[in-house]
Amino acid sequence: MHFKSKNAVIGDAIANWCDRGLVDAETALRLRADLDSGQRRFSFNAFVISAGVVCLCFAAMTFVAANWEDMSRLSRLLLVVLGLWAAWGAALWTGLRGLYWWHEALMLLACGMFGAGIMLVSQIYHIQGNAADAVWLWGAGTMLAALLTRGTMALALAIGLFALWHGMQFDSFAQQSDVNLPYLGWWLVGAALAWWTHSRIGAHLSVIALCFWLLSVVALATAPEQAALFLAGAAVVAISGLLASLSASGWLRGFEGAALGYAVLMLGLVTFFLTLGTAPEPYGGQADDPPTLWHSLLPLIVMLPSLAMAMTGHIRHWTLRYDLWIALGAGVIVLTVHGLPTLPLIPETVLLALFIWITRMGWRLDLRNLRNIGMAGFVLALLVIYGETVGSLIGTSGFYLGAGVVLLGGAWIATRLDPKRGAGT
Repeated sequence: MHFKSKNAVIGDAIANWCDRGLVDAETALRLRADLDSGQRRFSFNAFVISAGVVCLCFAAMTFVAANWEDMSRLSRLLLVVLGLWAAWGAALWTGLRGLYWWHEALMLLACGMFGAGIMLVSQIYHIQGNAADAVWLWGAGTMLAALLTRGTMALALAIGLFALWHGMQFDSFAQQSDVNLPYLGWWLVGAALAWWTHSRIGAHLSVIALCFWLLSVVALATAPEQAALFLAGAAVVAISGLLASLSASGWLRGFEGAALGYAVLMLGLVTFFLTLGTAPEPYGGQADDPPTLWHSLLPLIVMLPSLAMAMTGHIRHWTLRYDLWIALGAGVIVLTVHGLPTLPLIPETVLLALFIWITRMGWRLDLRNLRNIGMAGFVLALLVIYGETVGSLIGTSGFYLGAGVVLLGGAWIATRLDPKRGAGT
């Protein structure tokens, strides 16, 4: 196992190939030039610059706080405004000189000063209002700055601020609504900017923010188990879409592998939730009535896009058509088992099988994040089943005995069916 970055590993490999005579010096130079021609990477020097700017920001806020009572209202306001425009001026100057990470860090400082200005102005003039509204205004201004400047750090801050704005409204959801639909509009703006600017950190934060919103919808729903079933179906659709993107033209510009990790992690978390049956009561709500057959099977309709993608892949002979059909089958099994009354230990068996499938998909697609999620989820599922799900030691022993026999038998059969693995397995 190596601990170097991907670029460092590839660079070492190029040097090794050149030393062994597998590639000539000219080809090696072209490969190195191509390796270095990608997006600007966040290096240690960039981290030092960013950390220094953040420290300056905190130093300014601490100085203001220490001398707050001795400053007039006009002095306070001028200090905030001058600091804001000084940061933007410095960002513009470094951008014109091609100092990329200085430019990014100073834009982040300017956006931070904008937020500080909102808070300080509201305090100076005793403006009454909801703190979440101030965060929303900060996020909207920062998103606009990210749009106009294509700033990566400003975009990351904007995505985080809108996620914070969503989280600050949980109490109001208890009396009004379970779903913060306006948040989705702002999330779409951030996700579109991440796609437009080719920002991987923006893409990661966008997916994490969406997962946060989806989980909050399930937690605050009046019927959490039903909402979790719909979320599981949506996760399967997302997995199918990402597999289709990998098979076709790569709509997400190489982000499919990372997004697949988030999608299967969401599916695994929801399946854990459904298996353990520990859904919390809704805020101020009562226990749910037993779901009808229609309500239990309704989430299956969510997966119709997965069926369409699997059929399209079969017709067009996509390279991952097998994985598309398996993903569809896994989703149908999970929703059917947890949507209808079932026999004891069947949900636990499906939970283990789900993480085995995720691990297998990780090896098929050569995606380490899927392998890690699958193996970690399998081990955690074993521990959770041992500690909470199976009622007696005899039942636990029988369950693990059966699971072990099935796994080893499956491995033995797979070895015999795959002649390329014969001797070494």
